[in-house]
Amino acid sequence: MRMQRILLVTVLAIAFAGVAFAGDYHNGATLTCSECHVMHASQTHGYNADGGGFFGAPNGENEGLLRDEVNALCLGCHDGQTAYPDVMGNQTGAVIRAAGALNDGTDTAPYYNADGHTLGSTELVPGGNGANFPDGLKCVDCHNQHGYGGGTNPWRNLYANGQVISYETAATPTGDFDVTQAASLNYSYDNLTFNKTTLNPTLSAYADYCKGCHTNFHGAVGGSEIGGSASGGFIRHPATDVIIGGIGGGHSSSAVFGSHTNNVLVQTDGTNLTPSCFSCHKGHGNQNAFGLIFMEGTGTVTEEGDNGTAAKALCGQCHVQG
Repeated sequence: MRMQRILLVTVLAIAFAGVAFAGDYHNGATLTCSECHVMHASQTHGYNADGGGFFGAPNGENEGLLRDEVNALCLGCHDGQTAYPDVMGNQTGAVIRAAGALNDGTDTAPYYNADGHTLGSTELVPGGNGANFPDGLKCVDCHNQHGYGGGTNPWRNLYANGQVISYETAATPTGDFDVTQAASLNYSYDNLTFNKTTLNPTLSAYADYCKGCHTNFHGAVGGSEIGGSASGGFIRHPATDVIIGGIGGGHSSSAVFGSHTNNVLVQTDGTNLTPSCFSCHKGHGNQNAFGLIFMEGTGTVTEEGDNGTAAKALCGQCHVQG
């Protein structure tokens, strides 16, 4: 079975190499139905009139008419390929991935289970009120494979806990979208700006998305999850509402944040800066526990941070203590 999966992944990777991408997600011309689905769980030749053309031989009978089980099918393109975002383990190419790396559950260096999201995991979700994924964590638990997010420009296929994380491709943010990417089809962290939109300036669509699973980890300041008030006293780190340096009194400092050569990503309206989930964590994970970004502020930036070697470096991006 394992060898069959490897062969399928190899064939799919070759088949998909000719696909032309027109957007940041699977939609319309960016993916054809037959590359993931097969009508009768059986195929012995391609779609050309003479039977030629690449195709992925089905691996058993799978729900949804899929050619393989979900994670193996997704990784056929999204693991080890240069033409598509590589989301599993070591990066193919030099891109510093915005979301970092998933791990496969083998719990081996350098991507241990503790370092990020583990495909296939049935463990309880941290902060998830006792919930888990009884069939194992799948790519489609977080991403809509067809790209239909129920709104305008869903970013990276992400489900967003009832709302779409919207994006634009523009040199300068307009303020109307949650994410601005300077260049299309570029998945590097330094291609992105996370915006405090003019419509919802105190909202983090990204944090609301993460809250879909990590229920207790995000909420409005003063609420049961975060506690505190505009003057501090939080019980969990806020992921929206709070401006870096806005409280004062030795908490966070915009001057400290601005003094670094390298910075973690934050939300901005062009003036005010607000941390959110992606400021401290890689969405998929990296080689640090919890997918934390040890960004000290100097040195070469990697998916793990820069010269920072511990969580203290990350805290020092904004905070003056220590």
